[in-house]
Amino acid sequence: MKMGHKKEKEHPKDYEDFITDQPEPILFLTKEQEAVVDDHREIIKALIGKNRTAKEIHALYWNSEKEEYTKTIKTVYRHLEVLETAGLVKVCGHRKPKDSRLTEKLFCRSANIFVLEEDKAKPKWWKSEKGDRIIEKLTVLVQELFDVELKDKSAFRTAMEQYFEQHDGIIMELWRKVPQNQALSEFFSQENLYEIKYFSDLVATLGVTFRKPEICEQIKDLLGKKK
Repeated sequence: MKMGHKKEKEHPKDYEDFITDQPEPILFLTKEQEAVVDDHREIIKALIGKNRTAKEIHALYWNSEKEEYTKTIKTVYRHLEVLETAGLVKVCGHRKPKDSRLTEKLFCRSANIFVLEEDKAKPKWWKSEKGDRIIEKLTVLVQELFDVELKDKSAFRTAMEQYFEQHDGIIMELWRKVPQNQALSEFFSQENLYEIKYFSDLVATLGVTFRKPEICEQIKDLLGKKK
């Protein structure tokens, strides 16, 4: 569904917003919260860096071709209730038109940046049974894809453990720095959940290359052309 803007003639331009709360810098999402984000991506996106009333959110569902809304205002309120219950959206103040005594609630995201909970404090999964399976399968993929054979599987496993430890450590470092770094905070606050995951993985991969090139060289040395 393509979201658009309806001309906001019903929304007065002469108003004052009273802000009583702000989004937190980062929220690490549970699997349940992740599912709610998936179901309400339009509203989550609409609240990036903005406080909106329910009517303003409703206006985003205006279909200019059909001259009608694709969702009712009641549906929007129901979606906001679900998002509030899940801890993803909160009331951050109210809006008061200067020519009216009535006020409207203002909604914002509970955090500027949503990150998958698994990236909050990564356990050393590479030393678990899951790690055994992943590294074993990785040896097969590497050999088949690059037409090489491993000179020493045990040494390869050790090198990959060192790589994963550095990689995941950089991701945790990233989330520690984001709240104190305006440029990083602004960058990630504009991205959706899965783009954030993609960029954090990518920057961690580059970080290992920059900081620990010896690990990458060791992995490369363990891969030899098939005879």
